Amino acid sequence: VNKENRAAGILENFSEGERYAEHSLRKFVRNRAPEIMPSLNSFFADPK
Repeated sequence: VNKENRAAGILENFSEGERYAEHSLRKFVRNRAPEIMPSLNSFFADPK
C-alpha cells in the first residue's frame, strides 16, 4: 500500500478481505449460537 492509495482508502488486499469476510462457512455460522452440541446442551438446560 503506497501513500496515495492509503490516503484514498484503497487497499490492495480488499478483494482478499471480502473473500475472507463472506466465506460460506462464516455466513453459515454468523447468526448461530456458539454451541458445539446444541441438542445435548438443550437436553441438560431445558429438561421436560
